[in-house]
Amino acid sequence: MQTVLVIDDDVFVLSMVTDILHSAGYAVVKVQSPDDAFKLDLSKVSAILCDYNMPQMNGADVLIAMRELKECHAPFIFLTGHEQLDDLLSVAIRYGAELLPKPIHPVELIRLLVKQLATAAA
Repeated sequence: MQTVLVIDDDVFVLSMVTDILHSAGYAVVKVQSPDDAFKLDLSKVSAILCDYNMPQMNGADVLIAMRELKECHAPFIFLTGHEQLDDLLSVAIRYGAELLPKPIHPVELIRLLVKQLATAAA
């Protein structure tokens, strides 16, 4: 079973995304802050779903830290309601991440996750 790490400071979104992933057969590790995520054994994570707007650091900073400091190359999907995507797009392109706008649609979330996991496996 593949494990997805979900990072979001919003408890409601965290719970909803967890339910969607569980119903699609994924194991889920959920945290409310990037600091909690960085404490995990990331080698056991198949993919990461991360909110863009969080109090401690934004999702782009989380992605950069995951790739460059933690050497975690798991597929990464930004969950965002952020309207100004210019800064986010350049980081997403550089590190091969995807963007999923909020509100989150379950079918789109799973489709994008499957695509990212298949690309990583190829």
